[in-house]
This record gives sequence, structure tokens and C-alpha cells, in this order.
Amino acid sequence: MLNNIQTIAVYEHVRILTGQMLEAANIRDWEQMSALELRCSKYVTILKTEGFTEPLSGDLRKKKVQLIQEIMKNDRAIRDITHPFLNELSILINTMGTQRKLELSNTANDTLNNYDTPQS
Repeated sequence: MLNNIQTIAVYEHVRILTGQMLEAANIRDWEQMSALELRCSKYVTILKTEGFTEPLSGDLRKKKVQLIQEIMKNDRAIRDITHPFLNELSILINTMGTQRKLELSNTANDTLNNYDTPQS
């Protein structure tokens, strides 16, 4: 289990990483963003599995609240950038899927039309 100082240090790492993720999102460096997200998720796992041995009080509590607020602010800004991009990607994928279905349908129709119909 982490002690209170270690827990605050992990929150600080998450805050730094989410800030770097925001920078990567701003320049649309999705590879860097993905790498940072992976690193960030490892720290979040540490918080979930090893954090909070005892309640925080005083300055440590204020510091934790401040870090969480900054992390959430970064997360919201990242979502504001990535959400429109993901919508565009979803539309592109759906358009490509529809186009492929039409191509397959046309190919099937052409194949059927190429067969000789029985003469009466």
C-alpha cells in the first residue's frame, strides 16, 4: 500500500501525463497520445490497487483535490479535441462500409445478370 505522500506523488504523475496527452492531442499526435495514455493507465491502476492507506487531511487533502481537478480539466480538454475526430472517423468508417456493401451488391447483380436465362 502507498503512504499518503506516495499517493500524492502518483496523482502528480497522472496530472503531468494528462497534460502531456493534451499537448499531443492539440497537435494530433495520436501515437504519442496513445503511448502516454498507456503510461497514465498504469498509474491509475496503482491508485486503484495500492492507494489510500489512511484518510488525507490538511494540505495533502487540498493538494489531492487540486491534482484531481487539474486531471479532470485535462481530460475534458482532451475529450473536446478527440470527440470530433472520433466522430469524423466513425462517419468515414460507416461511409466506407456502405460503399463496400454497394460494391458487393453491384457485383452480385452483375454476376446474376451474366447468367443466361432459360429460354421458353
